[in-house]
Amino acid sequence: MSIRLLSWLERLPKVAVFLSVLIITLAILMTPGTAGGVLTLVLAAVAGLFVYATWARKLPASMRIARMAIPIALGVLGVIKFFL
Repeated sequence: MSIRLLSWLERLPKVAVFLSVLIITLAILMTPGTAGGVLTLVLAAVAGLFVYATWARKLPASMRIARMAIPIALGVLGVIKFFL
């Protein structure tokens, strides 16, 4: 992942980033069927990429577990959406 992109994201207002990610996530999770499953898996991949890009930071083990739980949960939801 580009250092330039990460630097740009870091400069954005935290509330704006949180709200936009929340809106995108809710919209994707509400999309039914195969399209919703594919979009949820793409969201899980992007979340996993961000976890990978920022893994080197010194964080407690509990925080690392929480950071891994989000992409895993999104991946599970994406797979489940294929069958519902």
